Amino acid sequence: MPNIFLELNLSIKELLREKINIVIFIIVISILFNVFSLLYINSKINKICKKIDHRYFNLNNTIEQINDVRINTYNGDLKQKI
Repeated sequence: MPNIFLELNLSIKELLREKINIVIFIIVISILFNVFSLLYINSKINKICKKIDHRYFNLNNTIEQINDVRINTYNGDLKQKI
């Protein structure tokens, strides 16, 4: 088992001796990071979108009916119904 790690370590050292291999390795790592971060952010956005509370989108009742007020549409004044 330790021989496998030693061989793996030596092969990685040989691979990263040249600069182009290091550059390719860094590019691959950065692309993978971007993909995983995009997936993580999309999953968070989906969770937030599922949590939207739709109780304020009641189309059958108006704000005036729900809160027992009268709204003046010209100047925006609110008057409570008695």
